[in-house]
Amino acid sequence: MSARIDILRRIGFSHGCTLARNAGPNPEAVSASGQMSAGAVHVPGAWKLWLLLIFALFWMGNAAVAVAGGEPEERLEEKGKASGEEAPATAGPLITDTAVPIELHKASVQFLWSVGVAGGNFDRDWQRVNAGGDFVSLSMPVKFTYGLAKDFEIYAVIPYVHNFASHAEEAGPHGETASNYGGLGDVSVVGKYLLFDETPVRPAISGIFGVGFPTGKASDLEATRLGTDAIGGGAFVFSTGVNLYKYLQPFLLYSNVWFNTPVNVYSGEDTTQSRNYVNFNLAAEYPFTSKWIALMEFYSTWTWDKDDRSPSTVLGVLPGIELVATENWAFSLGTAIDLAGKDTVMKYTPMFTVYYNF
Repeated sequence: MSARIDILRRIGFSHGCTLARNAGPNPEAVSASGQMSAGAVHVPGAWKLWLLLIFALFWMGNAAVAVAGGEPEERLEEKGKASGEEAPATAGPLITDTAVPIELHKASVQFLWSVGVAGGNFDRDWQRVNAGGDFVSLSMPVKFTYGLAKDFEIYAVIPYVHNFASHAEEAGPHGETASNYGGLGDVSVVGKYLLFDETPVRPAISGIFGVGFPTGKASDLEATRLGTDAIGGGAFVFSTGVNLYKYLQPFLLYSNVWFNTPVNVYSGEDTTQSRNYVNFNLAAEYPFTSKWIALMEFYSTWTWDKDDRSPSTVLGVLPGIELVATENWAFSLGTAIDLAGKDTVMKYTPMFTVYYNF
């Protein structure tokens, strides 16, 4: 069962971002033995999901404009003033965290739907191999942000995670080849403080400190569930890092470096174990109209550990598009594509998110 746990735990999309990183399982949480499996993989109906997400983006965006009316009056996320001009309104990246905290006593809520579909595994030689079945992880986190003080925000991410396995080559104890399981994932709370304002030559720089809580199931895993019940990382994860932001007309640029240290609370073969990891992310936005923004992100996760397990790595890109419908409503659509990796799962993760500023 440990090989399946490894795949389902890592397929949850969480590459170190504001919302997506904290939404699902730690991608570097592995079974106690740290094994991986190989076999055939099939990705059914991906084009139907894309059509549904695209339709939802256009419908919800146009509906919000029709109801509220008017153009966005100020940014939802960042305000840059390079070259003496204020940056245009954007929704912000999907993965990369923003640098400028929300205003004092202001609040926002964000809803994300992401579907991580395993397209195979990356072995220890950075080669792509099969996953040993069909594995999908649905993550639906909600993020609440509040401006607690000047230049300081705090946000909490509360995720629902549902894993699916089918056509598993490694059958369960009673011949099971399919299963699914869902529930509350690991909840995260993060504080962000603006250290330096943006200037014409310097980016805005903020520091973050966060704690992930082991609220998702990560122990007493059932063999008949084929690993789908591993929806938590089984650790308190302490995160520290820096976020950067710069407006270089016409581009809005972002960057993160986060260090994550887990303290595992479980042990044994029927549990998951988390490892130390670093997130390095980059993002660029290009507003091509007053409402529509093109988005491109690069994400990466790097792990290490003191035991004999191979360090795992994943690198990928996320092309996307944003719609700022009104001053309060915005929508984003994109797909994270794992391009390279070592000793981890290779996956495709379409995601759709809705932002609302109070």
